Amino acid sequence: MTAATEKPAEKPRSLGAILTTVAGLTSAQHALLRRISAHSSPITVTELAEEGGLHVSSVRETLDALVDLGLVTRQQMPISGRGRPSLGYMTYTPADPEFPAQMLTQVTHAVFTWLRSSAPDPATAARQMGRYWADMALSMMHVPDHATGTPVPPRFSLPDHMDKIRLFLTAFGFAATTHPEIDTAVVLHACPFTDPDAPDPLALELRRGMVERVLELTATDIADEEYRPDAENPLRAEVVLTERPLPHKRRIVTTVRYYGGSADLAGCHSEEVRPEAAVATLGDLLNHLSTVHPALRRVLEISSFFVDQEPADRETALSSGARIDVLPPYAGG
Repeated sequence: MTAATEKPAEKPRSLGAILTTVAGLTSAQHALLRRISAHSSPITVTELAEEGGLHVSSVRETLDALVDLGLVTRQQMPISGRGRPSLGYMTYTPADPEFPAQMLTQVTHAVFTWLRSSAPDPATAARQMGRYWADMALSMMHVPDHATGTPVPPRFSLPDHMDKIRLFLTAFGFAATTHPEIDTAVVLHACPFTDPDAPDPLALELRRGMVERVLELTATDIADEEYRPDAENPLRAEVVLTERPLPHKRRIVTTVRYYGGSADLAGCHSEEVRPEAAVATLGDLLNHLSTVHPALRRVLEISSFFVDQEPADRETALSSGARIDVLPPYAGG
């Protein structure tokens, strides 16, 4: 006789939701989850009790809680001999508390390896990835964008604001502390995705891009940011905000990335266009670039463009801090 048909699986949860649930387990629940995860096939309550030297009723109570949390599944075992069929328990949940850190290290190492083998300028690419990361992090945390003319709140204090930035950066593993001498600065002491004894330069560029972008978008339009790496200690960097005298509001630079033959003609793979260029539309920017790089003019006339990852034409308006990708036609396509 075969096992009973399993009930349809519930909608998969995100890894973040699963790990959050695991983090809230009691010590007994976590110990049992790890024991179940060590088995490649369903295991019964009796077997679990024998392994742990526990009473069956105690194990069953903990198991029921893990099942209710969606971390463990149970199914009817094949019937052998007389008696009621047993229930077997399995889990597909990462039970090792070090799993998130291990996965982060592995994924970032793979990304950095790919950048070194495939990106024309790995350091610039890593920093740009950090900027995208900052955009996503700020959006998910519903942090308002203060970089495009948002009025300065009453009684705004730049030192207090920098303390909020310190807490934000610490939450991302950068070990940010207050600066010993500058009340509008913090000091970074860590980078969570590299070996602290041998920091990967690309990991540090990723961190830099993330931090710079966070400061750009949260400095309430009245401060300039400066990132100061420590020449003697790669993990250490100072991040400084300097208030600007009103009414001189800052605007964020526009970033242009070149692909294919356009990079050769521009003489770089990416560049920043300062606000002084006064480019309001993509057309204005392309005219500016044609003036700066005359050899690039013909390619810009036949290229495709993306503004902040969306297809764009010359009439597309450019916001402060926009990112533009220049994609020339490729041979054969």
